[in-house]
Amino acid sequence: MKNTFAPVNKIPPEVLTLVPDHWEGSDGDEALINLTHVCRGWRKLFISHTSLWTRLDCMNVDKTRAYIERSKTSPLEIYLKDANNTFCLVEAFLLAVPHIGRLRELSVSGNPAPVLPVLAEHFSCHVPLLSKLDINLVCDQASILPGTLFNGDLSSLRELRLTGVTTPLPWRGLSNLTTFSLCHVPEDGILLTQLLDFFESAPHLRHIRVHDSIPSSRNTPTERVVSLPHLKNLSIIAQTAHSILLDHLSILAGASLHLEFAFSGRESSILSYLPNPPDGLRNLSDITAVNLCFGSGQRSVRLSGPSGELYVLGKWTSGGERSTYGTGEFLRSLDRFDISRTRWLAITLCGLQPSTNNDFPITARSNYKTLCSMKNLRTLTLSRSKNLIFILALNPDQNPSKTVLCPKLEEIILYIDHPFDFHLNELLSMTEERASRGAKLSAITIVNTEAFAPTKTVFQLRKYVSRVEYKFVDAPPEWDTLPSQVM
Repeated sequence: MKNTFAPVNKIPPEVLTLVPDHWEGSDGDEALINLTHVCRGWRKLFISHTSLWTRLDCMNVDKTRAYIERSKTSPLEIYLKDANNTFCLVEAFLLAVPHIGRLRELSVSGNPAPVLPVLAEHFSCHVPLLSKLDINLVCDQASILPGTLFNGDLSSLRELRLTGVTTPLPWRGLSNLTTFSLCHVPEDGILLTQLLDFFESAPHLRHIRVHDSIPSSRNTPTERVVSLPHLKNLSIIAQTAHSILLDHLSILAGASLHLEFAFSGRESSILSYLPNPPDGLRNLSDITAVNLCFGSGQRSVRLSGPSGELYVLGKWTSGGERSTYGTGEFLRSLDRFDISRTRWLAITLCGLQPSTNNDFPITARSNYKTLCSMKNLRTLTLSRSKNLIFILALNPDQNPSKTVLCPKLEEIILYIDHPFDFHLNELLSMTEERASRGAKLSAITIVNTEAFAPTKTVFQLRKYVSRVEYKFVDAPPEWDTLPSQVM
């Protein structure tokens, strides 16, 4: 009677059986078995809940047999992983072979030598319930998947992840596929034509990830373009900067594009490897935020807006590169896009003064050209940089056109590393000149990392600026100073 009235025994059975779906530990099987050893009531309840016994790793014969019996007709999840150079117990796997027809998820990883024969022999039949397929075969050379896999029909597949394998992608019925990942395929391991054919057969793709898998573009017509109308995000990560795939894709509004490349030496701007908008990058039709970050060893460009996002990250593989190398080239490359609607501009320089004699430094000319295009700019953030060159460009008496750049600019945020970075006189001159021409700033925020506080001189800014704030922090942000919510 005490057990009957215990609070835990008042939990409805339909709620109690949901508990195993929320394990925090890695070994969910052991915890599930422990639940069946609590009492007779719990054992009967959990054993009768068939969906709890559908995960098979085929590493133990008795366990595999018990799971298959308890799962009854529920869809199965089979995970075949290489453990101590043993693919799986053959006897245990053979118990699952007659039930492959109700396979819902298949994950295979490890040494391809024992894996490929198993796939060719037992997975060449149609699997109508398969919704998730993950094949990860680690080897010096990419393995070739058998063309007869699943009889070439994946009509229910929603997620497909291929790592370290090549395939001509002959599968049919991919109308339900929404997620595709292709990783670590050697160069020329897959033809661009095959990849484009695959995309056309999967019109509802939403998430695509291509990692270290540069397709070969031979025999691919340069004019061929495949549209991805439902794409939400595309991620391309490669050791060599390229636009092989992007040149043949039409990325519509609403998509997020992430590009990550590595460089070895002094190559041109990363943006030169992108297709020319708007034909190939229609998702960048409305840019409202621009974030440029330049630091020792890497550069990043992020263009954001309600119609999509482009994030480009370039990493230098050789040492000795100066941290402002190519900075001005990035600014000049922005004229390829429509940045007139930009409301937020953030520039982060983790390194040297932008006006040094490095290749493609930030200059008054490149800076003026960028700001001149941003007619709707509202907020300008300058972090870890020498701010003088930007302040001078905003002063109508200092820029080449003698006109007010960014007439709708309301707020400037300055992260100051050292007292000599402040340039108060130039800041005062800029705010005074803009106020006299009807472009008065609403706010200036100065964030300082040193122990100096020029409070008297800061108060002078209030003659021309509605609100002036002065803050002290330990360190300014080094990367990604854009707000979490694009304005």
